[in-house]
Amino acid sequence: MKKLVAATAISVLFAGACSSSSAPKAKATTTVGGGATTTVNRSTLAKLCDTKSFAAAAKPVNITYWHSLTQANGDALKKLTDSFNSSQSDVHVALQNQGGTDETLTKFKGVAGSAGAPDVLQIGETSLQTMIDSKAIVPAQACVDATGANLDDLLARVRDYYTVAGATWALPFNVSQPVLLYNKAVFRKAGLNPDSPPTDFESLVSTAKQLQAKGGVKYGFQYKRDNWVLEQFLALAGEPYVDAGNGRGGRAKSAISNTPTAIRVLTALQSLVNSGVATTNGTEAGESLSNLLGICNGDNAMTIDTSGALGTAYDTLAKGQCKTKVEVGVAPLPLPAGPQKGGTLVGGAANYIARPGIKNERSPKVLAAFKFAQYLTTAKSQAAFAAATGYIPISKAAASQAAITSVWAAKPGYRIAFDQLANGVQNVASSGPLIGAYKDVRTAIKAALEAIFIDKKDVATAIAKAVEDANVAIKSYNANNS
Repeated sequence: MKKLVAATAISVLFAGACSSSSAPKAKATTTVGGGATTTVNRSTLAKLCDTKSFAAAAKPVNITYWHSLTQANGDALKKLTDSFNSSQSDVHVALQNQGGTDETLTKFKGVAGSAGAPDVLQIGETSLQTMIDSKAIVPAQACVDATGANLDDLLARVRDYYTVAGATWALPFNVSQPVLLYNKAVFRKAGLNPDSPPTDFESLVSTAKQLQAKGGVKYGFQYKRDNWVLEQFLALAGEPYVDAGNGRGGRAKSAISNTPTAIRVLTALQSLVNSGVATTNGTEAGESLSNLLGICNGDNAMTIDTSGALGTAYDTLAKGQCKTKVEVGVAPLPLPAGPQKGGTLVGGAANYIARPGIKNERSPKVLAAFKFAQYLTTAKSQAAFAAATGYIPISKAAASQAAITSVWAAKPGYRIAFDQLANGVQNVASSGPLIGAYKDVRTAIKAALEAIFIDKKDVATAIAKAVEDANVAIKSYNANNS
């Protein structure tokens, strides 16, 4: 993977900022990104977030925010941004939608360190290692230390996901979880208790069969061929996705996603699809919503999707816009097998502060970007955003705000994802894999899913091939980012 534009020059600056000095070292030596060791002087790191240049700058300091939110989610972000802009006169934020988070990252690679770069950008959770390795960002920890900001109220598992080598690299924003979405009306028609959805994979299979046989639907279950879902099942089973402590104890060198749980879950799903009880759809544009539209059209009764789609799902499925009667049910992700040994992964995205170009190393825009990113984590902002979208409020205080508790009372399904994350087991598997070649690893797994569900290939063989291809990608990435 090519490094970002100006990464070499910026890397030199980063090394200088992290060199030893006469100031006391809060944490002298640390392992950055599970890889190369670098000396970090926290007092010097804080200077990357220059409070003096911000204080002296003409106000407002204008910054640009690259994001990828659309529909109900985009509307909610615009309201928050307008609120931020009107609440103070020091910083003004201009929103720019860049498409998906992958598109945002690709575009950022082309402009990092230049005048065309954004000041803060929303990047998906899988790009954490890549962003660290790029050296094109200012770690959020720099501004935390410079301002004395306190992140303790953030949910520990969310905060810890973006903490590597003792430093917070990005401020989490739109955090999601996988949930089981189902039509309670079809459950009743099939003679099933609509308030007792499947809690494990065995009951998911039996429920799907009964829904098809007696619920008047073509399929009892629709599985979106999303790599993320498989990763979540492994995390629930307590099985790391890559070696080296899921990439947290050292730079990951190989994928280990061909676990017993992966084979078991995918074999069961393949059997359901091959027998006609279930169907699948892809994640590409034009197909990614087929599983939700299938519920709306009366074609299927259950699916798994992100909690971030709940706002859109409720708007569409529960407002009489469907061909069939839909009563939205939401439940935790069914356990793959046996007792829960891990927890679901932190999904969604976080906000990164872009590193200014060499000539603007003391730019006031760094602190301005942090102020906006921090505003998006406040209890009031998170409660409002979660209530409008279905994303998870990421702090304890946000979860107690009236804006979200009232929504939870009216739509209990919105709370499912929060409880699932807040109460999940924290261990190596659920901490989240840290992989530089994450996108390429997912591409390999996606090819396996296509082989399994489209070409009906043997599950174990397809996954083994995916791991082999993933390892090639990981090795190549590590060679270029050592």
